[in-house]
Amino acid sequence: MKKIFPVWVLMLTALGTLARQSTPPNTPTECTEAFFEALLAKDASALRSLLTVDYAMVSFDGSLVDGNTLAEAVASGYIAIESGNVSRTYARLYGEAGIVTGTWNARGTLQGYKFDNQISFMAVCVRQGGAWKLAGVQFTPTM
Repeated sequence: MKKIFPVWVLMLTALGTLARQSTPPNTPTECTEAFFEALLAKDASALRSLLTVDYAMVSFDGSLVDGNTLAEAVASGYIAIESGNVSRTYARLYGEAGIVTGTWNARGTLQGYKFDNQISFMAVCVRQGGAWKLAGVQFTPTM
């Protein structure tokens, strides 16, 4: 019995983690938080499930990045977030769309170059098929 108990604890923990991962976001804020969590976890599959088919990101340098390119960059390690903390979020809801703004303190590597920045962001979320998805994000480094 003593040997079975730890196995059950591990199984229940794994099921709880799986349930959190498979639950679609219920709000634009949850959708945005899930996006940053997927980046931190280097989970390209989770990113793909959160992004609309026409997702676009305005990167630090003003370039546009589509969802497939972002997911591939995360999967290949081209972008690797080591730590990230989202703060000062503010969400506004407009029917089936929402805007989330905030600050992201992120550290990681981009194409092998290290960065440690405070970044302002604006995320545009839309409700599709009963779940919230990310349609676009703009990142602007703060001074």
